[in-house]
Amino acid sequence: MRLWPTGLVGRTMVIVGATVLLQVLASVTFYQLIDREAVREDHARRIAELLVVGTRVHSLDSNPQGNDLAQVMSTTYLDARITDVAPQRPSMSDGGAMAIRRYMVSWEPELARHELIVWTLRSRSGAQDLVGAMQLADGRWLSFRSHDFAPTWPLALRLTVMTLLFSAAGLFVALYLLRQQGEPLRHLAQAAHRIGEGRRPEPVAIEGSADLRDLGFAFNEMQRRITGILEDQARAMEAVSHDFRTPLARLSLASEFIEDEDAKTILTDNVAELDTMLNSLRDYLRAQHQPSEPGPVDLAALLRQVITPWPGALRYEGPENLAATTHRGALTQALIQIADNAVRHGGGGEITLTTDSAGPLIVVRDHGQGMTAEGISHIYDPFFRADAARQRNTAGFGLGIPTAARLLKRFGGSMDVSNHPEGGLLVTVRPPAAT
Repeated sequence: MRLWPTGLVGRTMVIVGATVLLQVLASVTFYQLIDREAVREDHARRIAELLVVGTRVHSLDSNPQGNDLAQVMSTTYLDARITDVAPQRPSMSDGGAMAIRRYMVSWEPELARHELIVWTLRSRSGAQDLVGAMQLADGRWLSFRSHDFAPTWPLALRLTVMTLLFSAAGLFVALYLLRQQGEPLRHLAQAAHRIGEGRRPEPVAIEGSADLRDLGFAFNEMQRRITGILEDQARAMEAVSHDFRTPLARLSLASEFIEDEDAKTILTDNVAELDTMLNSLRDYLRAQHQPSEPGPVDLAALLRQVITPWPGALRYEGPENLAATTHRGALTQALIQIADNAVRHGGGGEITLTTDSAGPLIVVRDHGQGMTAEGISHIYDPFFRADAARQRNTAGFGLGIPTAARLLKRFGGSMDVSNHPEGGLLVTVRPPAAT
């Protein structure tokens, strides 16, 4: 599981969340310290008041036996009694108890005239009790024990809960605002992906902060210029192709007057090859900008129509009918290129039509030898051919698969090329969906 997000907004959210968590931990620690001091001070005040009351009651009693004083001072949380000797106390110093004693003397200065000892003990239930004794005027000792004088976070717990609630609300608002701020960046990323896949560029919405709006303006201008360059490139190629056809037609006509059959064959073959090359290049460039509208298509009938130029070389396998809404023109041109490649380089094969959870799926398998991993990694490169020497006795110009991939991606389809385990090349096509 990835703990550190890759996106800018995600990383910012993690940083904000970590900052809020650190603030909460610091606040809880601070509240605990405040709570401990508040509990000590409050407890010291209450016990100090009881001790002062006890000493005054004892001084007014003409026959002090200690029972009345013990009853006056004993409460639900405090047990008091009179003893003749000082109670035994631990030899180790108790910082918390000493702090309470200082608070007691500070709150009731009268207690400074008496010997006062305080320490803490654990009760059988595990609670922390405050135990102490104060020497009275007659030399006896007033012993007391305050039960569970330090309950767990009575004040800090409430403050902690409030801090957590406010922090959670603040974090939620911060994450929401960060997500809203990151929305223009996500739109830019999606538009960039569309350009990279050769799909039709669409202007992004100009939104967000001033910097993001400037970035949106610049991005739209870049898309416009890229689209213009590609269209100019295609128009230039169309013009070159048109101009080349005139001299090619003259050469083809002139070949009829050549008496030497070998020379005539060489000339006509080269003219035909140049003409095919121009057509292939024109189709590749047109695939980048040609328009297309989605509509209802019977994919089974379309595939049977695609394989008609190669009777016996390609075989259709699939349902009799399968309706879908897709870009007929782009899908047809892409499948023709793939089928032609299967016949030229694989000796024919099968075209299978199936469906899965994502929709229709077209699989073309040829009967060739397949390709190396290196060759498959470059198969979408224009003019790439599996034979490194690019011998002219191998048909094709290395534009069929790139043209098919460009057509499919432009309208939202996909194409994957791999080797079949039993031999041959496997081309998996996901038809463009209507958007």
